[in-house]
Amino acid sequence: MNHFTEKFLERIQYQGNHDVTFEDLPALQLQFAKTVPFENISIMCNEDIHITLENIRQKILDQQRGGVCYELNPMFYSFLNQQGFDVSMIAGTVFLENNHRGLLRTHIATLLQQDGKHYIVDVGFGKNHALQPIPMTGETVTSFTGEYRIKEVESPLGEYSLEKYCDGKLEIQYTFSTDPVDESHLNKVKDVITHHDHSPFNKSILLSKLTDDGTITLTDHSLTITKYNKKTQHQLDQDLFKQMCHDYFKIDIQQYSI
Repeated sequence: MNHFTEKFLERIQYQGNHDVTFEDLPALQLQFAKTVPFENISIMCNEDIHITLENIRQKILDQQRGGVCYELNPMFYSFLNQQGFDVSMIAGTVFLENNHRGLLRTHIATLLQQDGKHYIVDVGFGKNHALQPIPMTGETVTSFTGEYRIKEVESPLGEYSLEKYCDGKLEIQYTFSTDPVDESHLNKVKDVITHHDHSPFNKSILLSKLTDDGTITLTDHSLTITKYNKKTQHQLDQDLFKQMCHDYFKIDIQQYSI
């Protein structure tokens, strides 16, 4: 086992087979979602660091941090690529409430080909974790976060849409093209998400991850714990916020200028 594989599996606390197969991906995605948080600390600090796959590895593996989609999914992509999977990074456009389109092509995910079939692997879409590769055949997959499917569409935004059942209705999460993107596109996404007025992630701090029975979401004023679909919210002052960053996410927030 090479050094990168060893560090990655140690970071996500994975105890399964180290010779990773396609069948192992759901367990790997679950461990990633439980140990590598979705967090926007770097954005809120206005860190102007050029995005490369190598410095994403350093941030997540060496510094024990998380990130947003243009960091989390490239991290998982790097691991899959190193393991010999046929993968590429792709970009999509997120849809917000009431079917309003978000910022163009600012969501990054991974396209995987296995045995002649195509799947989306996404570990960077907030709390919306399918926790398994999603087939691009229209088949519905289910995790404890919901039911998901990919539908072929005719749209200037791409040829496919990821949909999720919300209150019994299918809602578009994002529309994407299968055209591959590279590090230069990751940096364009980073610049938009960091500076655009309509970016959802440059207004206030957010940290979130899955647990065995739900989710934990932390902002600078509240901690929300969801267990078995029941939410408990606690209001926080700054001292408690710093403590919760450490206790739940193992991040010393005091070293960052927020």
